[in-house]
Amino acid sequence: MAKKQQQQQEANEQRFLNIRRGLIIATVASIAVVALLWGALQLEHFLIRDPQFTLATPPDPGEDSPAVEITGVKHSDRGFVSGAFERDYGRSIYLMPLRQRRDELLRLQWVKDARVTRIWPNRLQIRITEREPVAFVQLPGEETLPLIDTDGHILRPETQENLNLPVLTGVTRQQSDEDRRIRVRRLQKLVSDAGELSAKISEVDASDPDNLKIMQDAGGKAVTLIIGNRYFKRRLEKFKQNADDLLRREPNKTTFDLRIDGSIFARPGQTLTAEGVRPSD
Repeated sequence: MAKKQQQQQEANEQRFLNIRRGLIIATVASIAVVALLWGALQLEHFLIRDPQFTLATPPDPGEDSPAVEITGVKHSDRGFVSGAFERDYGRSIYLMPLRQRRDELLRLQWVKDARVTRIWPNRLQIRITEREPVAFVQLPGEETLPLIDTDGHILRPETQENLNLPVLTGVTRQQSDEDRRIRVRRLQKLVSDAGELSAKISEVDASDPDNLKIMQDAGGKAVTLIIGNRYFKRRLEKFKQNADDLLRREPNKTTFDLRIDGSIFARPGQTLTAEGVRPSD
């Protein structure tokens, strides 16, 4: 009986020791958590208040802050990019919501992608990837010529640039992005295939993307070439080789169909070949 009581007493003492140990560990952990929270609050207060983390304001209106590095801007209005950070000047860069600023940059029409990076203690690095224009675009009912990029986005020019790009027609604002993208890709394939011959192309009509029409200079005269959807370089070379003779024999014709290999159709009414003129079917 005495042995049983002794075992019970030892168990109670062990339970007490375990409880005391647990309370000590919990107390120490609580103190550590409080200390960490206090330290974090002090660190945050330091990052917010200390002047060394303040983003410098621009020296004059319209100028960039010396603490902000912006790269990749060519077609965009630089002021629109830097303007996204106006609320951050004179404040700690710790307070800057990087994701929000990136989202604001992505809403700018010319910005395809953007990266905003803090450079401690007080600098920003902004890297912009712009949309790349491939043509001016003539839109129905609009007098100005906006630009269009590889994804079919219609873009309003923001800077004065001397862009040597053709004019693309057959595009409307009512078309889906995919419809415009198809027409732009046809244009790109034409320019890529034509190589140096594309320098003469002033306008491309992609109303029917499977049957392109191009406008270019030939002997000082503006002509329209119906070129289809393939063999662009071969067909343009054929026209170039015979252009002087064709225009001499048909001075009033300005439209030529190049889609049938070996023949050039002067529209309307007759077919011209390198060997001579024969009636069209």
